[in-house]
Amino acid sequence: MDELKAWRCASGHVMGMVMRDGGGVRRLLLYREALTPDPSHNSGRGEGVEVMAVVEGYVADVKCSICGLVRTWVPGEEAIRRLLERRGIEG
Repeated sequence: MDELKAWRCASGHVMGMVMRDGGGVRRLLLYREALTPDPSHNSGRGEGVEVMAVVEGYVADVKCSICGLVRTWVPGEEAIRRLLERRGIEG
């Protein structure tokens, strides 16, 4: 697993982390509850976070559990290419 990058709502709350798998495809590790950028405000969340889904494809309307703002996860070109390859379609 390579470098993780925070996936945030427009208010800056961390809704998950983006990683690349061994094939270079971006995946979203979507948290059940968002985190604030200030760790002291996340004290009620315990030591870790709960990942509720690992997303490779499209997901509309992911709502921030803190502020209610919505984001959409759009798969990268590499994920679409992989899907086409799995289906036997040349891209």
